[in-house]
Amino acid sequence: MWSKRYDKCRFREELVSYSLGIDLGSTFVAAARATAATVEAVPLGDRSVVPAAVYLQSDGTLASGEAASRGAVSSPDRIGREFTRRLGDPTPVVLGGECYAVTELVGVLLRGVVAQITKAEGERPDRVVLTHPTSWGPFRRALFEESTRQAGLINSLMMTEAEAAAAHYTATRPLSDGEAMAVYDLGGATFDATVLRMHSGGIEIVGKPERIEALGGRDFDEAILSHVNDTADGALTELDMRRPQTFAALARVRQECIVAKEALSADTEATFPVSLPSRTFDVHLTRSDFEDMVRGPIESTIRALSRALQSAQVEPANLSAVLLVGGSSRIPMIARMVSAELRCPTVVDTHPQHVVALGAATHAAHAPQPRYTVPQRSRQHEQRLVSRGTTAAPPTTNGLPPTTNGLHPSTNGLHPSTNGFPGTHPQIPDEQPLIPAQRPAEVLPTSAIPTPRTPSREATPTTARHVRPKQTPPSRKPPSDRKRWPRILLGAGAAVAVAAVIALATFASRHYTQAPPPSISKPALAKPAPTAVASVGPKVAVPTASAIIAVGHTPSFVAVAPDGKHAYVANGDAQVITVVDTAVNQVTATIPLAAGPPQFLTFARDGRMLYVAIFNDQQTKHAIDVLDTVSDTEIATIPQPGSPFDPAISPDGTLLYVPNHDVAALSVISTDTNTVIGKINVAPDPHSIALSRDGSRAYTANHESGLVSVINTATREVVATIPVGFGPHSIAVHPNRPLVANVNYESNSVSVINTNTLKVVATVPVGQQPKDIAWSPDGRFAYVVNSGSNTVSVIDATTDKVTATIPTGAGPSSIALLPNGHQAYVSNVDSGTLTVLELTH
Repeated sequence: MWSKRYDKCRFREELVSYSLGIDLGSTFVAAARATAATVEAVPLGDRSVVPAAVYLQSDGTLASGEAASRGAVSSPDRIGREFTRRLGDPTPVVLGGECYAVTELVGVLLRGVVAQITKAEGERPDRVVLTHPTSWGPFRRALFEESTRQAGLINSLMMTEAEAAAAHYTATRPLSDGEAMAVYDLGGATFDATVLRMHSGGIEIVGKPERIEALGGRDFDEAILSHVNDTADGALTELDMRRPQTFAALARVRQECIVAKEALSADTEATFPVSLPSRTFDVHLTRSDFEDMVRGPIESTIRALSRALQSAQVEPANLSAVLLVGGSSRIPMIARMVSAELRCPTVVDTHPQHVVALGAATHAAHAPQPRYTVPQRSRQHEQRLVSRGTTAAPPTTNGLPPTTNGLHPSTNGLHPSTNGFPGTHPQIPDEQPLIPAQRPAEVLPTSAIPTPRTPSREATPTTARHVRPKQTPPSRKPPSDRKRWPRILLGAGAAVAVAAVIALATFASRHYTQAPPPSISKPALAKPAPTAVASVGPKVAVPTASAIIAVGHTPSFVAVAPDGKHAYVANGDAQVITVVDTAVNQVTATIPLAAGPPQFLTFARDGRMLYVAIFNDQQTKHAIDVLDTVSDTEIATIPQPGSPFDPAISPDGTLLYVPNHDVAALSVISTDTNTVIGKINVAPDPHSIALSRDGSRAYTANHESGLVSVINTATREVVATIPVGFGPHSIAVHPNRPLVANVNYESNSVSVINTNTLKVVATVPVGQQPKDIAWSPDGRFAYVVNSGSNTVSVIDATTDKVTATIPTGAGPSSIALLPNGHQAYVSNVDSGTLTVLELTH
């Protein structure tokens, strides 16, 4: 509960001058106040934070925060959420059929927060400091400045979220000159990693900050919701979404998932009720199960943090600390994983969701800035202010809008101050996509409920460069689709609807004691053409080919290093490995191999070693070659009993599993000694292997037998075989759900397997002769390389349908994604190129 010092009577008796810090996040808004004696978080309504949401009321006015969430239940098409991430996108947000510029909605949200706090405090703040993502460049900062003017915050200042977090940290733990720290900021919808260094009494951002647009606490909520559906035999996917009570039921379930997630930060297990219109049951979830669900996304954030450190040229050992901020950073596993990876201390505030706002308030208290003022406006003037439609910043000689105090948003509007923060930071270009294309949705639309599918007709086998299918097996009836093991279907079309109901479940049960912030009316605007309007919500990934890189003869396989900086290409006929710098998409090295022609590539977890599968057409060479990626030299060659195909490394990096195509067995190699220490017999012609997130199970795609083998890695025994399509070739484990998908080369399809039931739950038709498959880091999409069609198919994991087909070069054979999920590289064996795909827009 919040302190009684916020009682209204107290403010009538004593008015205290204060400064205000506001953290306007993607999903929530937090605020803090600073006086001469204290810095403390300010409650917004009945909670410590409020949703970053705006709602168009029936009278044409715009409500924000909790009032927006409550009003959205009856009319979910009138609420806008997460629109701050779209700042800079000229496409308006549609609320109740009316169009609003993003800058306009941000201004309404800011004005409501300040008005609410002003009413509670009894007077306006002396100064206001607003925070924004560190990765924003001049263009977005200029638009943010425009939003503050629309909110009437004439003399407000701006600073980055990372600088604000550092301000809060250094207020009690001063840093010496030269000391560095990192900020790990995991919020509800985004992740940011920034490195800062103290010098000459100030602190500055060093290197290039990293940002992942579509990763945050909501992904973790969805993972638990998927777990509920998977463990309840698809109870959620069977709901009739046409019934209004279904939305309320789903809202309750999702809220229980959120409560369970938060409880697992303190407890080791949680049990929560699930009440649906047709049944009621309990779901038990342990912390270890939850950690398995989110381990993959968290690993992605740690890789991003490592990239930020490398860009800043700061060794982890030289960090004073890693500050964990954002509400989602409370998950205990995050501190453990960051500490284990970087071997440096981590600092987690008691309320990490308030750290940025507290830092902003700390800075506001010391900033030499004139008193903040709110111009007195008539109601008609307010209406005119928000009725201007899409707003652009007024041009100046430097492309930035002027401010009344002469400060430019490109420099955060901050002068050197007594807390040691300089007035400038590195100019960061707007490199992140303005409209995130891979955002988990939050609903189960009826149209997305799975329907039975049949595999496409069998294709005539064609011999590929590094895959030699044997004679087509005798005709047999393709395995029929089993009853699909349901998955949570997160459709984009109704995401806003469920989000609104969810908010009701969160807030409606609490008594609203404060008056709502002032609303701003808006006259009707002409509706643009449907194709010109993007409503707030998830976007379907429609990748595009952005570049073609010549990489030499027969590039049969491509793999991206764990840090994402380089792509390595196996050129079989040339007997070399080609190295591509992913920052500039240019070849930077060619490494000859004495051991033989390279066919497949697998990196060690730290990227220091590259394991190369070697074999030739004459079958006189078959080995695993170990390449040191620092010196680009071969340090070991490990003989194999047959042609080694696509290997996989264990999660702890100690074992390498190699499918030997000709002998129906796997080799188990110790990465410490580079020797074979075991053998596992599987079905004939294993082509590919993938391991579960915890390494307890391995799955092999066995081309000749039409089976997937399931292996207990502790006993090194096959515990199950699963019939799939003809010619299973490549296999991949979903990053956060109990799913495995394999491509069927001769059936032109993808089989999706539920790893709890070990049954095929979906068969997805794709292009001709699919050869490779990879999941996006967030698990929303699977990318399938079709060697016979010269295309890549994009499969939506929530609907098991192909949502896009992208042309590639001739003879595409493999695909590798960057760790941030923004780009992918497709090897084209016949054209001697890599196709670069932009996966987000």
